[in-house]
Amino acid sequence: MLLCRAGCEVRAATLVLWDSCHGTDAMAGGKGSAEALGTPFYSQDQQIAFRRLVVEPYIAGYLAGETPNPCVECNRFRLAKLLTLARSTGAASIATGHYARVVWRHGWPFVARAADRRKDQSYMLWRVSRETLARLDFPLGEMTKGEVRGLAAAAGLAVAAHSESQEACFAPAGPRQFLRTQGVEPRAGDVVSGDGTVVGRHQGQWNFTVGQRRGLRVAAGEPLYVLERCGRQNQVVAGPREALAREVFGVRELVDWGLGDGTGLTVQLRYRSRAVAVARLEHRGAGQACVRLAKPFEAVAVGQSAVFYDGDVVVGGGVISAQESL
Repeated sequence: MLLCRAGCEVRAATLVLWDSCHGTDAMAGGKGSAEALGTPFYSQDQQIAFRRLVVEPYIAGYLAGETPNPCVECNRFRLAKLLTLARSTGAASIATGHYARVVWRHGWPFVARAADRRKDQSYMLWRVSRETLARLDFPLGEMTKGEVRGLAAAAGLAVAAHSESQEACFAPAGPRQFLRTQGVEPRAGDVVSGDGTVVGRHQGQWNFTVGQRRGLRVAAGEPLYVLERCGRQNQVVAGPREALAREVFGVRELVDWGLGDGTGLTVQLRYRSRAVAVARLEHRGAGQACVRLAKPFEAVAVGQSAVFYDGDVVVGGGVISAQESL
């Protein structure tokens, strides 16, 4: 709607990624909005590729003891596919409803935080290629969610009242329920302390989250938290809250758009967490690095994204790996 009002020639498109109610609603919402605005509407079935490139790595990550972030992979996947679709229709660029901005520095495009910090999605966009970013626009980046809903409602768009998803689109009930639907059966394993002492039992390490306290069902003299999940051994490592704090961790699959030695940067380690100052970043080659924080951070989870910011601008990212010395 905003682009139409700005005088752009607009074509609407929705990718079919998952056979579910969510996918059906997205298709209906996209088609309905296109009809209301009088724009052509395109759809493309990408379910097979989406399962192979996003869903299967998500399942494998949980079974390996990691906490994967499928939205990061989904954004990279679907924005690249949308750009290809746009080119096939003769469109020069793509625009989406993400709450983020694209800024240019020294002739290169970068992702930056949105004006609405509560809805900012820049963290989820660190893996989007520069080729895609150069042809990408986020019209909502300077607006708040409330403003957007108000404009959509005033224009009579049905999507104005759509609820927000808090989980991966293909796993709206959360990872535990999703893994069960994918044939992952309960498997008994040990809950162990930091020194390897067995202190309890569980029915699958993938059912837990680093930092979790409730649900361990371990009798101990002090509250215990999940410190680590071990896929190969099917173990959950538990310990006191102070043991959750990490100051040093590794990253793999590093994207470097100006990281240097980390001086002056902040890093965000979860989508809903605050960014923390980087004390030092040491490159290890082969897309790996080791990061030292200016102060410890609780519940650093292997498999999550570490996204580095220079002010509001994303200058790199990586997937958190095992803790390393630095």
